[in-house]
Amino acid sequence: MKPSPHQPIRRISQYFCRLICAAAFFVLTLSSFAKEAPLTAIVLFDSPHGPSYVQVSGVTLNGKTELRTCDGLLKFDKRTYDVMPRVQLKPGSVLERTADGVLMLSMDGGKPFCVVQNGLKFDKAPELTPAQAADQALLFLPVIIPGQSIELPPVKPGVQITFVSAADAELAEYLRAQRAQSIDLWQDYLKRYPSGAHIVQAKEAVAAMLLQNAESALAEYSRTANSGHPQLPLLKKAANYAKQAQTFSGATAGPQKLIPAIHSQLNTILEQSRRELQQYQKAETDRSSGYTHLGAAKRGVEEVLEIEPEYAPAVTLNNEVGSEETKLDSTLHNAEGMLLGKRYDEALNAIDAYRGMATELPRVATIADAAYKFHFAHGQLLGAQGTWDQAASEFRAALKVRPESQEAGAMLKNAESQAAATFNQHLVEQALADSRNYVQKNDVISAYEVLAKLPPQQRAQVTDQLEVLKKDYVPAATRRAQKLQEIHLPMRGRADEEGVRQAYELLQRAGVLSGDPAIKLRLDLLSDKLAAYYLDQAHRYLQKPMSSGVGLGWLYLREAQRYQPNLDAVKDDMARYQAAYQLRGRLSIGVVVRDQSSRRDSPGFADQLGDAIANALESSSQPVKVVRRYSEDPSQVQPDFVVVAEVLQHRMVKNSSLETLPSKYRAGTREVKNEAWLSTNQEYTQAQQDLAQAQRALNDAQQRHNKKDIATATDNLADAQKKLDDLRKNLDTLNPTRPEAVVEPYNYTKKTIDLTAVVE
Repeated sequence: MKPSPHQPIRRISQYFCRLICAAAFFVLTLSSFAKEAPLTAIVLFDSPHGPSYVQVSGVTLNGKTELRTCDGLLKFDKRTYDVMPRVQLKPGSVLERTADGVLMLSMDGGKPFCVVQNGLKFDKAPELTPAQAADQALLFLPVIIPGQSIELPPVKPGVQITFVSAADAELAEYLRAQRAQSIDLWQDYLKRYPSGAHIVQAKEAVAAMLLQNAESALAEYSRTANSGHPQLPLLKKAANYAKQAQTFSGATAGPQKLIPAIHSQLNTILEQSRRELQQYQKAETDRSSGYTHLGAAKRGVEEVLEIEPEYAPAVTLNNEVGSEETKLDSTLHNAEGMLLGKRYDEALNAIDAYRGMATELPRVATIADAAYKFHFAHGQLLGAQGTWDQAASEFRAALKVRPESQEAGAMLKNAESQAAATFNQHLVEQALADSRNYVQKNDVISAYEVLAKLPPQQRAQVTDQLEVLKKDYVPAATRRAQKLQEIHLPMRGRADEEGVRQAYELLQRAGVLSGDPAIKLRLDLLSDKLAAYYLDQAHRYLQKPMSSGVGLGWLYLREAQRYQPNLDAVKDDMARYQAAYQLRGRLSIGVVVRDQSSRRDSPGFADQLGDAIANALESSSQPVKVVRRYSEDPSQVQPDFVVVAEVLQHRMVKNSSLETLPSKYRAGTREVKNEAWLSTNQEYTQAQQDLAQAQRALNDAQQRHNKKDIATATDNLADAQKKLDDLRKNLDTLNPTRPEAVVEPYNYTKKTIDLTAVVE
C-alpha cells in the first residue's frame, strides 16, 4: 500500500505527544518529590534527666511532610478527613502535641491551629477525635545528626518539633532552656553562647524568672515578718534574685520597683535595731541594765549587712553600734589599768555609766567587786585601829558599790555606833573637865550649866555629877538672879534687858530643880516686868508714822506674849496692827488700773486687767502681798510699791461672714435586705446542694459495693450534714432585713465672726 502523504506528519505528532507526556510525567514526579522532600528539625521532649532535644534530618510524619488542618472539629469521619485542607511543613514551622493529645501547628510565629497527619486509618472507629488521630502519628526515617546519642522519642503529649533549614545547636539549646524555664539552663546557655542570636531574649527570660523568684521569696518573707520568727534567708534570696535580675535586664521597671520593697523590709529590721541601740544608750544614761540591747542591735545590723553588704543605712547604723562597742571596750580597758594601779575609786568612776550592767558584763562586775573588797577590808582595818569615823566612811563607800550587801550594812551600823559613842564620850569628858575647873573657881552655876547643857544622850552619863552640884546650884542661882535684878531694874536699855533675861533663866532653872513656891513667885513678878517692857517697846515702834516700825513692833509683841501668853493688851495690839503688819512685814504691791477709754465699749475691762496683774504677782515664787483695791488715802497703810497702768485704748473689731453649706440629716428608717443573712442563705443553699451530691456519691459507692469509697462517702456526707446544720443555726440567728437610716439633704448657714482686740 502506498503511504498517504499525511502519514509522516502523524508520526511526528505521535512522537511529540509521547515526548510531551514523558516530560509532564517527569515534571509531576519532580513536583511530587519536592513536595514530599524531608526536613531538618529540632525535637524537644522530656527525658528522665529533664528537658532534652535531638536534631534530626529527613523528618516525615507518617512518611509525609504534608498535614491536614482540623481546626474547629471535635470529631471527623473518613469523608470529612478526605476533604480537609492541606498544609505543607517548612522551616520555621513548629509542631507540638499538647497535653490533651492534639497536634498543633504554628507557622512563621502565627497562632497555632489543629492538624492531623496523612495516612489515618478508620478501621477500628468510624470517627476519630484529633487526639485519637495524633496517636497514629509516627516520625519516619529520621537521620539523627552525628554527635548525638539520644534516641528519637515517640510523638506523645509534650513533644515539640521545630523545623529548621539546617542543624542549629545554638537554637536547640535556646529552645531547650525556653522549654525548661530553668535559671540554671538559661545561665548555661548564656555562658555557652554569649553572642548568640537569641541572647537578648534569653536575658529577658532569665531576668523575668529571677524577678518572679524574688517576688515570690519576698511575699513568703512578708507573711513571716510579723510572726515573731521572720525567715531572713527568704529575704536574702529575694535580694539576690533582684540584683541578678537587674544585672540581666538593666534599669527596667521590675527590679526598680522590687528593690525599694526589699529595702523597706530591711529598714524595718534596722528600725528595730535602732530602737535597741537607743534603749542601750538610755540604760547607759540611767545607769541601769541593758547591755543585751546592744547585742540585739548588732545582730539586727549584721543580718541586714549579710543580705545587702553595701546598704548605706545599715552601714551607718553599724558604725554607730561599733562606736558604742569601741567606747565600752576602751572604758573597760582604762578602768582595768587603773585597777592594776590600785586606783579603785578612779576605776569605779570610769565605769560609772555601766555599773547597772554588771550582771551582763563580767569585766564590770570584776572592777566593782575589787573596789568593794578594797573599801570593806580597809574599813575593817580602820575599825580595828579605833578610827571609827574613817571606818564608817570606808563602809559607806563599799555600800555605794554594792548597796545590797548586808555585811557592809551591819559593819557601817556598828562603825557609826562606835563613832557616836566615842564622840559622846569625848564631849562628856571635856564637859566634866570644864565643870571641875569651875568648881575649883567656886563657880557652881557654870559648873552645873556646862553639864546641864549637854545633849540628852550625853547628859545621861553625868547624872551623878549633876545631882552632886544641884544642892549648891539652886541657892547660888537664886542669889545671882537677885543681884542681877538689883543691878538692871528698872530696864533702861539693851544691857538691862539682857541682865533681866539672864536672871529670869536662872530663876526658871532653879524653880524647876527645887520646886520652891517662893522662887515661883519671884519668877512670875519678873515675867510681868519683862512683858511690860516688851509691850512698851512695841508701842514705840507700832506708833511710828505710816506704820514704818510695824515689823519690829510685831516682834516685841511676840516677846511680850512669850513671857505673858494671856496678856490682853498684847492680844489687842496684835488684832489692831495685823493688817499693817501684812503690808509692812513683807513685800507689798498695790495695783491700780485706770481706764481712760470709753467705759461703754469696755465695761469692766480695767478691773479684769487689774485682777490679772494681781493674780500673776500672787502666783509668783516671791512672798508678795497684793493690794487689789489700792487707795491713796493717807490715813490708810500704803503698800511698799504701786503698779499704775492706764488703758489709753481698748476696742474690739468684729468682722462677720455668712456661708451657706450643704449637709444631711436622718429623716427616718427603712428596712433593707441584711447582707449577712443573704450571704449565709447562699451558703446554706450551696450546703444543701453539697449534701445532695454527697448522698448521691454514697448511693453510687453502695451500688458498686466498694468499702473504701463507701467509708469516704459516709464521712463526706456527715461533714456536709454538719455544715448544713451549723449554717441553719446561724441563719436562724439572723434577721432577713435590717433597718437603714434615710438620709436627706439640707442647707444650713454658717456665720464666722473674726474678733480682733486692740489694747494700748
